[in-house]
Amino acid sequence: MKKFDNRPVEIRVSKDNKVHDFIQLLHARKVKIKNLKHLEKEVRFEIARKDVKIVRNVRSKFHLKVKIRYLQKSRIFQPDAWTAIGLLLLISIPIISSQFIWDVNVQADTPEMRVAVEKLIDEKLSLDSPILKKNIESDFEIRQSIMEDMRHLSWVHIFKKGSSMTIVPQLAPITNIKDQKSEKLHHLVAAKSGVITHFEISSGERRVFPNTTVYEGDTLVSGVITVGDKSVAIGASGEVYADYWLETEFTIPKKVEFVSTSEKQWEIDFKISDEKEQGQSFQKVNLPKWLSNYIEIKKTQKFNTVTEEITEKDMESFILPLLHEKILKSLPPKTIIKKENILHVTFDDDKVKGKVLFLVNENIAKEYPIDQGD
Repeated sequence: MKKFDNRPVEIRVSKDNKVHDFIQLLHARKVKIKNLKHLEKEVRFEIARKDVKIVRNVRSKFHLKVKIRYLQKSRIFQPDAWTAIGLLLLISIPIISSQFIWDVNVQADTPEMRVAVEKLIDEKLSLDSPILKKNIESDFEIRQSIMEDMRHLSWVHIFKKGSSMTIVPQLAPITNIKDQKSEKLHHLVAAKSGVITHFEISSGERRVFPNTTVYEGDTLVSGVITVGDKSVAIGASGEVYADYWLETEFTIPKKVEFVSTSEKQWEIDFKISDEKEQGQSFQKVNLPKWLSNYIEIKKTQKFNTVTEEITEKDMESFILPLLHEKILKSLPPKTIIKKENILHVTFDDDKVKGKVLFLVNENIAKEYPIDQGD
């Protein structure tokens, strides 16, 4: 940038018969001279700072006394075109960069799940970073694409912060309910109303098709099939999944206590007081008996309690995940939540109340004895 430094510099040269040749040589070296003044004892003129080196080289040839005075102090921002270009780049680059997602990562409970989700993202979703934010599919579409292929997931959390996106798959809650097999044959009927999405049946004959609306009590899979001109009861078994809307109300305290853990670290405690230990001890160093009465060396992990007040911005990050967990624990295994609509939220002095509508995909099939309906 020194080649383009045009800040003014004043040159003072003591009068001598060589001054004229000095100035002529500067002209020959293409040094622009401004405000040339011939005074009684010296000659003054101005040049650009980039030409100071040339002036010094030429002065040494003529052995002249030269004084250099910088008329403009060195500043970070100079009033010139290069400063304007630099400021423009300084402002525009972060703005342009903020329009992209540069980092997409998956946080899962197990390495196997993380690899499976990453593979699904590579194959089905266009999330190769960097990617323009406006070209990214909505959270709902990303969540649906993942959950359609991974039915064992109950929800997919998607967090966007700045230029990074984090995808957190959540497994469906594990239940210890064992299927109680019955020797009787059954049909499969609808336990509740909904729109059929897919079947996972091992026997029986379908009586409805996907994307069909069914109502409670409708036969979904018949346990009686027709073979030639005869009806044979084989029993229906399996699962039939349907979408339906579930409305839920919630009331939670406005101020919530969060308990977080610190990193495990070694500590040296002097047994000089009867204060209770705050935290959990994991490992202790065996010290000589005479020393252990006074000193204890152990690895501990402390717990920090923080009280925070819930605001509207916490709906996505705190309230909805909390409701998801609560609802899924009350629903059958393999149930997933596809979508949510916030109907109403109010913030009182000490409570947060509201209604949320969840789109649930659940196995709605229940057994109905054949000998009662046929």
